[in-house]
Amino acid sequence: MVTESPRATAATADELTTHIDTLRADAERMDGYARRLLATAATLDGCPVTPEWGRPALERQAAACTSAAEQLRGAADALTAHAGVGNPPVTGARQGPAAHRVTGGRRVKR
Repeated sequence: MVTESPRATAATADELTTHIDTLRADAERMDGYARRLLATAATLDGCPVTPEWGRPALERQAAACTSAAEQLRGAADALTAHAGVGNPPVTGARQGPAAHRVTGGRRVKR
């Protein structure tokens, strides 16, 4: 069975700004999750019935949340640079605005 992908359409500056804001809000949310996971791990340290795998598991999840937040910020920075809707903040996660382009739903390296 063959499925046709929808045609790509140009987004307005307002739509791009909304997507950028959403990416940044999601990054902040992921940072918050990481902080809560680390706080939970620290709280469980004093509990004698905490399984020994508990803290390392929470720390791994916190690290995954932090990594996701960095990737979301990098995506927001790249979209900001691509859209030309302002100066993206420097986060260290950017690969440069021309690192990839999107074509028909596929990422194509330039």
